[in-house]
Amino acid sequence: MSAQVLAFPIQTTSQKYLLESVRAAASRSGLDVKETVREFVAAGCTKEAQNRIWERARRRRMALQTGAFE
Repeated sequence: MSAQVLAFPIQTTSQKYLLESVRAAASRSGLDVKETVREFVAAGCTKEAQNRIWERARRRRMALQTGAFE
């Protein structure tokens, strides 16, 4: 059996920063951090994916503050 090399999706410093910011946004807003990170990596660690996640986290925080989820 031959070994297979898997490329880790985070290649650059900027992608690492985007990943950390996605983790922080998910954690602050009460989203599932692991699921959010998986979604971000599956989307290719792009700025567009980060913006979608940030918007979802923002809406979640706003809903929590106004009591919509209680």
